[in-house]
Amino acid sequence: MTGYRILKGPAAIFGAGLLSIALLAGCDDSSTEQDGGTKQTEERAPGASAQSVKAEKKAQLSLNVEPQGYLFIEGRHRFTQTRVFTETAGVGVTLTSGKVCVSFGKECVEAEVAYRVDAGQKLALQKHYVATETLPDEAVIEYKGIDDNGNQVLVTTDMQLEIPKQESRD
Repeated sequence: MTGYRILKGPAAIFGAGLLSIALLAGCDDSSTEQDGGTKQTEERAPGASAQSVKAEKKAQLSLNVEPQGYLFIEGRHRFTQTRVFTETAGVGVTLTSGKVCVSFGKECVEAEVAYRVDAGQKLALQKHYVATETLPDEAVIEYKGIDDNGNQVLVTTDMQLEIPKQESRD
């Protein structure tokens, strides 16, 4: 897992500035990449710059919900899960907001977030949950953000919520 959470505050801003300087110092703006000794070049339309080709590429982000447990607490059915984001197009994404809706879309909670999914990597958010008063129910989990090329990104997933079946002991 190579994703990480973005921190806020003066120390984070100072650290981000140092990281930006370090990354820019090692940046190579040529249109070829080295990968195990094999040169690869990007195909471009006549007159297209490397920057315009890069801007056309959009992140491909998916969200998988891995169930971790169930509790009935404070009058609500709570389904704990790990949310796993996977980026597959080679373009990093910064997620900026999240939203969870239950009661078939009638009850929603939104929040600002700061999650980073690196290009071609995964980010697992553990110990997240969805809670509803009645079952069965449907939950929708949605995250919005922006990729490294300035494109808007939206990822959503639906969950059917019902009391887990207990395994019988013989």
